[in-house]
Amino acid sequence: MIKFLHTADLHLGKVFHEQSLIEDQDHMLSGLIEILKDESYAALLIAGDVYDRSVPSPEAVELFGSFLVKLKRMRPGIEILVIPGNHDSPVRLGFGRELFAGLGIHLAASAADAEKPVVIENGGGSCAFFLLPFSGHARLTAETAARLEEARCLCAASGIRHSVVVAHLFATGGSETGSERVFLGDAERIDMGIFAGFDYAALGHLHRFQRAGKNGWYSGSPLAYSFGEAGNEKYVLAVTPGGGTAENGKEKAALVEPLPVKPLRRLVRIRGPFKRFLSPSPDDAELLDARNDYLEITLDERRFAENALALLRKNFPFLLSINQEEAFAALEKTLRVPGAVSARKDLAGSFEDFLRFLYGSADGAKAALFRELEREKEGENP
Repeated sequence: MIKFLHTADLHLGKVFHEQSLIEDQDHMLSGLIEILKDESYAALLIAGDVYDRSVPSPEAVELFGSFLVKLKRMRPGIEILVIPGNHDSPVRLGFGRELFAGLGIHLAASAADAEKPVVIENGGGSCAFFLLPFSGHARLTAETAARLEEARCLCAASGIRHSVVVAHLFATGGSETGSERVFLGDAERIDMGIFAGFDYAALGHLHRFQRAGKNGWYSGSPLAYSFGEAGNEKYVLAVTPGGGTAENGKEKAALVEPLPVKPLRRLVRIRGPFKRFLSPSPDDAELLDARNDYLEITLDERRFAENALALLRKNFPFLLSINQEEAFAALEKTLRVPGAVSARKDLAGSFEDFLRFLYGSADGAKAALFRELEREKEGENP
């Protein structure tokens, strides 16, 4: 039986809250190489969004190239199958695909490529892999799927027992994480019934590990790319078509085994007062555990903490985001209550009231500077 590793949505070159993730992604790709040392894997499938941008950064291109070289040096016989996602440029990702195909690296560039399956034989078994790039429209995808079904039937008639489609799409009923680029409306949503004839549909686009329809699976992104995913386990999938349990007396389903991915740094969300983070207690295990993780801190106080990000980064070097939602809510409520703000009509007086709300008192230097700027503005508009 054929066994392969399924991943997707690498988003190489992604910058998260102004933090480059190249080091984290290098660590993640090294983890894939460790898994693929196991020679029972005949192939690696990457179901789209190799890069985070259609014009990837030089560092991202170098990282992916280095990964391919390391993997092929370690496992010269492994097949690598890659499709473009909505973040990728099919032309750029598919550059040199004719040359790379001879090296066992298969880069799909168009829907026409999908109709020519990559057939892999290993351990006495064979499997046809159909590589379907992102199209973004359900009708076009359905039309292509009909042609793939014809090609799949021809493969089955020739004795190729198993078939896999690799696609980058939004399956109807799929669950988002917030870090995907998802379009509005139903034009992009795909009914997975169009791939019912395949043993397995290796999907990319949605970043959460989940099943889609009878035979479709999202591996999810191997790293978390939004704080909405904080605390979520990430996976790559080890898949064996025909290796699962029989369903309704019909041919066996694919065996799907999720393998956890250990990130270089976690994404962590923590709440508390400003003082807790400014002077962490040595007994605060939650803070100690998160000191070197990517961190989003929510300050649960009604008063704003000035320059909080810079101050707290002295204790948490990978702090990326400060949320002061309660202070903003309090400010909004105050400004909506009649009489809560000074009745003075001049703009400078209102600015002083604003400073008092933020900091408890109005800084004389800031108030004076504001009045000076106001006079200069009035001089420009007599």
